[in-house]
Amino acid sequence: MPGRVRRITVYETPQRFYLVGSDNSGTRFNLLKIDRLDSRALLTGEPENDYSKADIMQILSTVSEGSSIVCKVSGGGGKKGRPNGGLLERVYNAFGVLGVVRFTEGYYLIVITKATVVASFGYHTIYKIAEAAMMSLASDDHLPSAEEQRYLKQFQSVDLSTDFYFSYTYDLSRSLQENALNTNWDNEGNRTIKADSKFVWNKFLLEPLRNNLVSERWFVECVHGFVRQQMIELPCSKFSLVLIGRRSSDYAGTRFLKRGANLKGDVANDVETEQIVWDMNSAASIAKGRFSAFVQRRGSVPLRWSQDPSTRGVVGKPLILIGIHEPHAQTAGAHFADLKKKYGDPVVVMNLVKKREKRRGDENLLHEQFIKSVRYLNQFLPLPKRICYISFDVARCNKSSSTTSNVITKLEELGEKIICKSAWFQSFPLPHSRSKWSHGSFSSFSPSYSPCGRFLIQKGVCRTNCVDCLDRTNVAQFGIGKVALAFQLCAFGVLDDPKIELSSELIPDTRDVLDASPSSQFSLLVEISRVYEDLLDEHGDTMAWQYAGSQLVHSVKHYKKMAAFQERSRDIIQNLSRYYSNTFSDYDKQAALNLFLGVYRPQITSNIPLWDLPSDFYLHFKTTEKVKKDYCLWWTSEEEDQELMDGDFVLVDQKERNRPSVTNDYRVVRIATDDDFREYYRTFEMTSLDLRLKQLALMECKTVNVAGVNDEPPSGQLMKLFKSDPKAMSKKKKTDMSDDEDEDGEETRDDTIVQMEDAYEKVIEPKPEETVFPQSTVYQYVPLSLGMKSPLETYGFNERSGPSQASLKLYENYAAASSINSNPEDWSKLKPKDLLEKFKETSRITDKCTLFTADNICHTEIPSVTDRWYRFYKDSCALDHKISAKDMATFEEYAH
Repeated sequence: MPGRVRRITVYETPQRFYLVGSDNSGTRFNLLKIDRLDSRALLTGEPENDYSKADIMQILSTVSEGSSIVCKVSGGGGKKGRPNGGLLERVYNAFGVLGVVRFTEGYYLIVITKATVVASFGYHTIYKIAEAAMMSLASDDHLPSAEEQRYLKQFQSVDLSTDFYFSYTYDLSRSLQENALNTNWDNEGNRTIKADSKFVWNKFLLEPLRNNLVSERWFVECVHGFVRQQMIELPCSKFSLVLIGRRSSDYAGTRFLKRGANLKGDVANDVETEQIVWDMNSAASIAKGRFSAFVQRRGSVPLRWSQDPSTRGVVGKPLILIGIHEPHAQTAGAHFADLKKKYGDPVVVMNLVKKREKRRGDENLLHEQFIKSVRYLNQFLPLPKRICYISFDVARCNKSSSTTSNVITKLEELGEKIICKSAWFQSFPLPHSRSKWSHGSFSSFSPSYSPCGRFLIQKGVCRTNCVDCLDRTNVAQFGIGKVALAFQLCAFGVLDDPKIELSSELIPDTRDVLDASPSSQFSLLVEISRVYEDLLDEHGDTMAWQYAGSQLVHSVKHYKKMAAFQERSRDIIQNLSRYYSNTFSDYDKQAALNLFLGVYRPQITSNIPLWDLPSDFYLHFKTTEKVKKDYCLWWTSEEEDQELMDGDFVLVDQKERNRPSVTNDYRVVRIATDDDFREYYRTFEMTSLDLRLKQLALMECKTVNVAGVNDEPPSGQLMKLFKSDPKAMSKKKKTDMSDDEDEDGEETRDDTIVQMEDAYEKVIEPKPEETVFPQSTVYQYVPLSLGMKSPLETYGFNERSGPSQASLKLYENYAAASSINSNPEDWSKLKPKDLLEKFKETSRITDKCTLFTADNICHTEIPSVTDRWYRFYKDSCALDHKISAKDMATFEEYAH
């Protein structure tokens, strides 16, 4: 069976559990048996062949001792009513197996019972878990102890129906670029799905089944985070924008209980954010379609630091404490080595931690230690390989900046330089018109290609952090991501220049501007910017809920200095929600996550129950773990260090190093592009019209139409009534609950807000004289091209040299023979403002009978033919062909 099992039905007998799985067509089946004789041992059996439906029915009939009756349990509940020797149906049409878990007694099986489609691009569909079932594999007469029930209740407090996603055909734990490069496109697109364990949240639950050599086709590897899709419909094309946020399962936890990084370099609140754009009018295959993607990373400051909630008092922020001062920056080195291995160079660090505060210098201490670590690590690297460091005080910039030059504009200015060095992933060639991009910073843009030369690839990543990696980090990723989206759309041919700088909130009279220039790119830019802003705000709210227990305190609108009244009320509500969550519920959430992720294993990790542990510090920082890295070679792995010391180091290609060693093809999941095509278009059955219409209706609900005339974004005139005086707002008493509040009342110049290291300046090569966002070009409009460019702009050559002299002479005769002198002013005066006005006009009586009649929209008629036109027609037709007598008679009758 190619790919994963799509539908699973679980049957139960007193001796075994039987899992019957089928493919998408329902014609091929697999069988998995789990014994329940010994509750403390997991014994499985899986025949290595496929079955038909008749074979499966015969096997089930044999198991039930010839009985054709199968009892069903509603809701997976009671076990009474099973006939002697019969089967009990526990779950019907499950979506996949999440794994098994054991606490102090027997094992529990976890399957997905409900899932919904949240996004799709190309051949691939992403599902969100809506409901999961947990079944005990112990015998019916076994009664769990009180300790077992308490562990079970704490484990189930992790709600699998919130923000857990999976896909059958797409490796959701890896980026689009990784999936494309790990596919053998020369061999029908064959690929082996091997997920990145960092972003797989049920890897601990799948470990017992993998140890029993159960085939990977039964499993569903889920990712925790955020997935949303938005369709953008243009006049001549339709694009799909998918935003994916992957939260790391290593060193995961809640806000104040998980800070900094562990010994392996895994940081808290580590999220990989990817934006994927697909031209829906192109092919659905990644190799043949038009796909584009850009990846960012956020995470806590990679140092050994913490914040004890007990030090905060009634209100206020806890003290920032540096746990261990590392002279060799080994924790930060391990973290950046992982980033370099995954993304390549350059690694750009955007540090948003405040440089100084009015009341106490906690963030200043963190800022100084971080920049010292980066400087220490850079001294061992050559200049092109060094970490590029940017320090940007967002809170101070937001206070000192004006409306026309705010935080967003400065972030976009930095984002242009970053993306010109790292680029983005693209599955189609760059247009020739990129040589005409107007910005001076684009002159240093040098794209990188995959070894096969098929894809434009992203090299390096921008890694953003503040203290919480929530509010300030989200607006920074919005500014950089919007610049990347402009590059992507420009490569698609939607934009003339890679630049999305217009925003409806910055334009006072948006409605008048749209009416004056309906064919401009203004409406397109505003709509795309608004859609992307909504996606990033929703992404930030989701990440804030998962880490801090509330939504964002400061959204993107706060840094655009609009809707001050609403933003202030939002601050108070979210601060209170975050304070309650951090004070009362985070400890239970952290304990549940430690149990779910396998950080704490009952009776294995410790004999002390989980709820009696005073702290989980030694669960994440084990006394047996020692750092064995050479601090001078911090960017290499321990295996490479050992090979260098042994003298047997051989340079191996990175693709070969990451290739999994597989001995049994049956145990892994191998998929080809033909399998994707077959399952996407369901070639094995007749197309269901109702299902197709339902899918189209769901897609239309997520579509934003950008046609130019009818798209009028809100002008924001109503919200201007609620804007408060900035001086009055600054006098209000501020709370200490939000890390994004600027507590320093002193004004500073812009040169102290953004700080770049020497290594960054040499690598990025900024140009001080360059004006990235000139104020005079804010209201400048460019005709809407939407990809309809000339062959010279797109391909670099003209389609033809021009008309011949004979054609030009013929056209001059045609123009001279015309008896109607056209005047553009006449058309502007007489043209109907609306088709309904033309329809209301009475039909005019013409002096001649016309071959065309008036339709239900407007009246049409053929103009009169003069003698000069008649002679011109005869002369011009004689050049190419001879008019037949029948045609000439018809024309003469019509003309006279």
